Amino acid sequence: MDNMKEMRNKVQDGKYNLTLEIGESAYFRTYENVDVKSGEDLVRNYLRSNADDGCFNNIDVKHNKNKHTIKVTAELDYDGNEHKDYSNRGKLM
Repeated sequence: MDNMKEMRNKVQDGKYNLTLEIGESAYFRTYENVDVKSGEDLVRNYLRSNADDGCFNNIDVKHNKNKHTIKVTAELDYDGNEHKDYSNRGKLM
């Protein structure tokens, strides 16, 4: 998943909206479904690979078949700025 576009929008101090956009062929090499569980995994792995300690929630995943892309959105929270261990994070679902 090296070919991913990231966009962040600051909502308020410590809170951001994150959008990850990836080509559908790259997405479907890793994931079978366009669903929240796959989106959660993608965001968790993305944050981990970038050493990003944001807490994420409100995952949304959309498949744009015309553009051949998958867009995953999430809310990130950095309040308290504590280090997070994503391998022990509970499931959103």
